[in-house]
Amino acid sequence: MLRIVIVDDEVLIREGLARMIQKESPEFQITASCSDGQQVLDDIDLSEIDVIITDIRMPQIGGLELIRELKEQRPQIRSILMSGFTEFNYAREAIKYSAVEYLLKPINKDQLFELLYRLNEEKESARLREERQRTGLLLSILLSKVSSPYLLPELVMPRPCFTLIAIKMSRLGDLQVELTNVPVLLDRLELQERLLILVCYSERELTDHELRNICSSISVPTRPTLHMGISRSYTDLTDFYPAYLEAKKACDRGIYSESYLHISNIRDLDLPTSNVLERLNLSRTELIHELQILNLENIMRWIKEGLMSLKSEYAEPEAYLGYAQLIREISAHELQEFNFIYRSYAELEKILMACMTYTELEQQFINAFHSMFTEIRTRRMCMGANAVETVKQWISANYQHQAELNELAQMVYLTPSYLSKLFKQETGLTLTDYMIEVRINKAKQLLRSEPGRKIHSIGAEVGYADPAYFNKLFKRIVGVTPNTYKQISGQSGLISR
Repeated sequence: MLRIVIVDDEVLIREGLARMIQKESPEFQITASCSDGQQVLDDIDLSEIDVIITDIRMPQIGGLELIRELKEQRPQIRSILMSGFTEFNYAREAIKYSAVEYLLKPINKDQLFELLYRLNEEKESARLREERQRTGLLLSILLSKVSSPYLLPELVMPRPCFTLIAIKMSRLGDLQVELTNVPVLLDRLELQERLLILVCYSERELTDHELRNICSSISVPTRPTLHMGISRSYTDLTDFYPAYLEAKKACDRGIYSESYLHISNIRDLDLPTSNVLERLNLSRTELIHELQILNLENIMRWIKEGLMSLKSEYAEPEAYLGYAQLIREISAHELQEFNFIYRSYAELEKILMACMTYTELEQQFINAFHSMFTEIRTRRMCMGANAVETVKQWISANYQHQAELNELAQMVYLTPSYLSKLFKQETGLTLTDYMIEVRINKAKQLLRSEPGRKIHSIGAEVGYADPAYFNKLFKRIVGVTPNTYKQISGQSGLISR
């Protein structure tokens, strides 16, 4: 809309022009008519003017002087000078002072309208350019998560105050904003698939009533779940990113609402004073224990209790992502397969951020992790016997080397604690006892087959470099020392022990 002020000391001319212009197009708005330039400077808010149509000769301040003054105070105002033929030289001088055009009296309405339409198009083009540049810079601030000093000098706010409204809904493309009786200009910033930021520019801090009116002006064709959060008002662009965080925090409170429409103002919220994730991290020992024995019921109980703790603090969706990352970190450390399984749930974070209610978020969260741990348990049940057999074969082939539990567990993609438990169930022996049994049996075989060989050499071959320890262990297991065993074996030709 082109906002126009008519300045002429003749009332009939002013009123006639005003009627003619307003009748031509609703895009042309006559905001005031004045009898001379002094009245314009004294009584009119220059920020509310796009075009001045002014006569040259008027009492006090004439048209040329008014144009000079406007160029200094508000250079973006365009000027149209009306003059008689005898004042042509004055009109030419006015061009130096940014008068767009001059019109000879009597005014030709076709020329006037052609000029006004062109100015309106230029205004709209300039507005769109400024808006694109401004929104691009504002998006850069939000994406970089800091009010960069390199970007701020490039930003020019259309009005001195700004307030942010964060809007979350399933289909932002259907959203429309139709402002009525609210003194603001708006920028739209689409950050995510379901998150829109409205930047409301105003001459002063907006009242709660005005902010509610803006929210009420937001409409959608259907009746989807809609969350809105309002920041405080600011005048300094260094506060733009903090204002975004406030608006988003208020908007995120909507996931705990049972209403399809939820509006929160950051000033009205009780913000949590404790860090739930830190407390959950401190209780990780309990989860680690359950992961080691893969007790699915207790694992899920721990996860659900954590979700309830987050809910009790009205945590933001990002806190649930942090909780998911905490579970992932702990689980990946205890379960060799976890990261591989987790890759199948690459969309989990995106899904959680898109949830519009806590019930939906909780269900998605629990279902995802329950599926992950169930898959791991199923895999382990299938490969349990094979895992034990693989370990036994490795020990039989590598008995002379020290078998580290962690290495054996990695080899069969199990946690050390779970492998120990599984091995004992399958063989009746611990891994250590099984290794000793294999080594001693090999030593007995060598003592029988190579009677002339030194005892310490046989001990070293089966993994015991310390002869004294080998003798002591052999006697504890077999009942006699290696030397006695060799003698008995040589006398009888066989040995049953």
